Amino acid sequence: MELGYALSELRKNFASPNWWRTRVFTPYVLGTLTHLNPQNPGYDESIHVMKKDWDNLIILDACRADYFEEAADLDEFDDYRREVSLGSHSSEWTKRNFEGKEFGDTVYVTGNPHTSMIAGDSFHEIIEPPETEVSGVHAVLPESMMEAARDASEQYPNKRLIIHFMQPHGPFIHKNARNPPLPTNEYWDEYKQAVEYIIPRARGFANELDGLTAISADHGQMMGSKLFGLFKVSNHPPRLRYPGLVSVPWATVDGKRRDIREGDTTKASVSDDLEDRLAHL
Repeated sequence: MELGYALSELRKNFASPNWWRTRVFTPYVLGTLTHLNPQNPGYDESIHVMKKDWDNLIILDACRADYFEEAADLDEFDDYRREVSLGSHSSEWTKRNFEGKEFGDTVYVTGNPHTSMIAGDSFHEIIEPPETEVSGVHAVLPESMMEAARDASEQYPNKRLIIHFMQPHGPFIHKNARNPPLPTNEYWDEYKQAVEYIIPRARGFANELDGLTAISADHGQMMGSKLFGLFKVSNHPPRLRYPGLVSVPWATVDGKRRDIREGDTTKASVSDDLEDRLAHL
């Protein structure tokens, strides 16, 4: 499915200079340069989330560590640190953490379509709450995620649980929904509010869950920033080893540990609206 999507994108955008810049030059040329910079964190410094100790893992999509630290009361957590992500884009993070591996002890509740597209057979079950239309844009709301995660927790009390919220990734839903692109300064103001919107919801939900809960992110964000002072980069292209893109929070909330048990993995069905979901991001 991923190859088919890539070929479809290539056919549609072959004549677009902007597409070649954002999808080829930035990740593969600039990305290689960021790998060569010894000051940037490499893959060997990154965490494999499935090797960390947790019963529940809450992922805040595109949540930078520095913005998390500004918005959150870190004293509310039992432990906090910065970690380095395996990817600067959800697809890269998903591939490096999950693709080709089996986690029969884990149920994944996700608003991110890359999960089933890339690692659809890696988990005991993948649950994808539906999108909701808000002010003309489509998003998987935190309330939908929490409702699905509550059901999963009751149905699978002996499984690890990943809950992948789409916030603070756009479209922004903390007030009347707005879908990027926005002017750079306006974007960062909206992004900051999106971080402030999702953190108390994630922190409150962690209190509902049994077990040790970690709150982290798949990658960061870099809207309008410049690499090497020359190349403007927007969003979060894959393969860029840049602190603003791969420095992520790792906050934990202690709880009574659950009796986690192994099980089989099942193949997730890819939703019919996959390309629409990807386009909405």
